[in-house]
Amino acid sequence: MKTILISDSLRQFVPGENILNRGNIQILTAPSSQEILSIHRNVKPYLIIIDLNMPDMPGGQLCPLLRKESAPDTVKILIAADSKEAGIKQCEQCSADGYITKPINAALLLEKIAELLDIPMRKAYRMQVKATVAGEIGRIKFAASTINISATGMLIESGQRLNLRDTINCSFILPGTLAIAVTGEIVRIL
Repeated sequence: MKTILISDSLRQFVPGENILNRGNIQILTAPSSQEILSIHRNVKPYLIIIDLNMPDMPGGQLCPLLRKESAPDTVKILIAADSKEAGIKQCEQCSADGYITKPINAALLLEKIAELLDIPMRKAYRMQVKATVAGEIGRIKFAASTINISATGMLIESGQRLNLRDTINCSFILPGTLAIAVTGEIVRIL
């Protein structure tokens, strides 16, 4: 499990439904630099997201302390700073793995988090849809149901054994639409 420690002031920019739900990730928050240090000593988070302008100890001072108390390359640090040149320079000088400027763009923050956690970003939004699928592999017909669907593919569940690279023909009806017929290739089996 990867643990992310976020300063309270930045937690609002990491909403619950996002890439972090796809991995085995725990999110902790802390109200102060001292609390971040304490949690870091006990939990050893994989990623720490701090604000350069924290009230009790600036992020520029906290970052080197976190590095000093960690084995090399065991913690990633992301700092949020004002977009002024001085703030950006401080982030670059304090050995952070990255920075993001304020005002915070939540999508950009999630992109940076995904990069530091090595989680690939999805290219298409997935929508949970329950639809019955009539499938066919060659001359074998089978039934399946959708779990979710996106512009780039769908996740189906079936009792039929499917193999990677099988080409299947599927037809189904989404609520409020006409019948849809697609041909696709199995690219992942869960």
